[in-house]
Amino acid sequence: MKILITLAPGLCLILGSCADPLGRSWDDPTYRSLKDRYTERDKQSAKITSTDGATTSRLGIESLDALSLDDAIRIAIQNSPQLRRAGYQIDVAAGRVTQAGLYPNPTFIFDAEALGSEAGSGGETIYRLEQEIVLGGKTRIAKRIAQADQLRTQIDFREEEYATASRVTKAYFAAVAARDRLACRKDLVHLADRFLDSVNTQFRAGAATDPDRLRAEVLREQAVIDLDSAQLDAEASIRYLASAMGLDSVTDLPLTTTAEILHHFPDRDSILALVLERNNRITLARINIERARLAHRLAKTEPIPNLFASLGPRYSDIDNETTVDLGVGIEIPFFDRNQGSIQSAFAERLSAAASLRTVELDLRDKTTQAWSTYESCRITTTRYQDELLPKAERTLELTRQAYELGMVDSLRYLDAQQVVIESRIASIDALQKLHDAAATLRELLQDDAPWLDSQNSNQPTGEVIQ
Repeated sequence: MKILITLAPGLCLILGSCADPLGRSWDDPTYRSLKDRYTERDKQSAKITSTDGATTSRLGIESLDALSLDDAIRIAIQNSPQLRRAGYQIDVAAGRVTQAGLYPNPTFIFDAEALGSEAGSGGETIYRLEQEIVLGGKTRIAKRIAQADQLRTQIDFREEEYATASRVTKAYFAAVAARDRLACRKDLVHLADRFLDSVNTQFRAGAATDPDRLRAEVLREQAVIDLDSAQLDAEASIRYLASAMGLDSVTDLPLTTTAEILHHFPDRDSILALVLERNNRITLARINIERARLAHRLAKTEPIPNLFASLGPRYSDIDNETTVDLGVGIEIPFFDRNQGSIQSAFAERLSAAASLRTVELDLRDKTTQAWSTYESCRITTTRYQDELLPKAERTLELTRQAYELGMVDSLRYLDAQQVVIESRIASIDALQKLHDAAATLRELLQDDAPWLDSQNSNQPTGEVIQ
C-alpha cells in the first residue's frame, strides 16, 4: 500500500501489518498481557480471591523482595490507565479499518401493483435487486485513511510507554534522593546534638559564652526543622512513586538501583540526529502528512458519482408474461462538486506539512535544553564526586587526627563533619537533577525499552560515577 511505502521502512518493521485488527503482528507481549489483565480487571475490579478467601491485588509487585528501576517501569507499564486507554484506541482504529473497507449492502425490493382489482386479476409483480457501485476508488482510499489512523494510535501507544517510563524513572530517583537526604539530615541532627552538648559543657566550665550556646541551639533547631522537611519529602516521594507505578498503596520495598549508575549519552549533535531519526513524533507527523494527502485525494474523488444499478424480473398478470427490468442511475454533480471539502482538505495538507517542521523545531529545542541540563549536572556531579567530597573527607580526617592530638577542639571537629554531610546532600541534589535530565533524553531518544526485555535486570547499564 502506498501509505506504507512512502513512510520510512523502520516504521513498517516497528508497527507491522494492519490487516487483522484482532491479531496484530506488531503487538508486543507487554501490550497483550496488559490488554488481558485489564479485561480481567473489568470483570473482577483488579482483584482475585485466593482459595483461603483472602483478596490479593494483581499488580505484579507481590513476588518482589526489592524494587529496581526496571521493575518499577515494568509494573507501571502493566498498571498504567493511560496505556489501557491507548490500547483500546488501537482496537477502535482497527474496527474502523475493517468498516472502511466494506462495500455497500445490496437492496432487495418487492413491488406489487393493482392488487385486489375488481376484474379478478392482479397487475404487475416486480422483484428487484439494487446495488450501489462505488466509483473513483473511494472505498480503497477511505480504508487507507483508516489504516493511517490506526498507525497513529499505535504510535500514541508507544509514545505513552516512553512517557510512563520517563515519569517512573524521575519518581524513582526522586525517592532514592529523598531517602539519601533523609539519612544525611539524621546525621546532621546527631552532630547538632553533640555540638550543643559540647557547647553546654564548655559554657558550664566558663570556656564558652551565652551567645555560643544560643548559636548551638539555633543550629540544632534548624537541623531538626530540616530533618522534619526531609522526612515529609521522603514520604511524599514514595507516594508519588507508587502513584506513577499505578499502585493504590505505598510500597515499602527497598530501592536497589543506585543513583551513581548513569546512562551513557553521545555528544549533543549525535543525540539531536538520533532524536530526529527515532522519535515517534516525527513518524507521527509524517503519517499525518500522508493521511492529509489521502484525505485530499478522497475529497477530489467524492464528486465522481456512484453508479446505482438494479436488476430483477417483472411478472404481468394482465398480459401473462414475465420480463426483466434493468435500471441504471447516476447522480449529476451539477451544484455540489465537493468544492468546500476539497479546499479544506488541501489546507489540511499544508497544515500537516507545517506541523512536521514544528515538531522538528520543538524536538530540537527540547533535546538541546535536556542535553545542556544533563551536561551541566554531569559536570557538577563529577566535580562533587572527584574533587569536593574527597577534599571535604580529607579535611575531616586531618581534623580528626588533630583533635585526637589535642590540637583542635571538638567544635572544630564537629564543624568538619557537618561540612562533609552538607556536601553529600548537595551531591545528592545534583544527582537527582542529572537523572531527571537523563530520563528526558531517553524519552526523546526512544532507543531503550527495558520493559520489553524478557530478563529482569536489577541495575541498568551505563557509566558509573565513582
